[in-house]
Amino acid sequence: MSDYSIHLVECQCVLSIFKNKTKPVYHKIPVFSIINESDELEQKYIMCENCNIIHHVTEITKSEIKWGVEGLESLINTKEDIKFNLESLGHERLATILEKEDMHVSDWEKAEFLLDKKNKGIIVLQKNEENNNIIIKFIDFDSGKYKIKKEIIQRYL
Repeated sequence: MSDYSIHLVECQCVLSIFKNKTKPVYHKIPVFSIINESDELEQKYIMCENCNIIHHVTEITKSEIKWGVEGLESLINTKEDIKFNLESLGHERLATILEKEDMHVSDWEKAEFLLDKKNKGIIVLQKNEENNNIIIKFIDFDSGKYKIKKEIIQRYL
């Protein structure tokens, strides 16, 4: 049975809010990666949403920047690709929710994986703090089905 990991890879670009820092704070990209039956990470290509540079993800938290190789864009999983896949399988409402909440492409990939493999998992849609409590709205996946749920967690005891 294959598993997955969500991890961050570092790009060499800096978000505009960090441009005036003395020490550069590089942008980090969330990545959804599949771990195969041999406990190896399946290699993939992603694009930095800040600078559009392509990264070849080879290990958890590690990537190689592919300078000047725009032809690799066709290997990148996009929200539109996953939306098409979800809708063609009858999951239009799930695609609508992910789109409405403006979820990152890594969350779209996780949703597609959890449905395909009929695994258990959650995708957090919103997290708010209210009166020393944290209110979490999430999609709960189980055996190829999903539900929107909300939980309240006490922040301080």
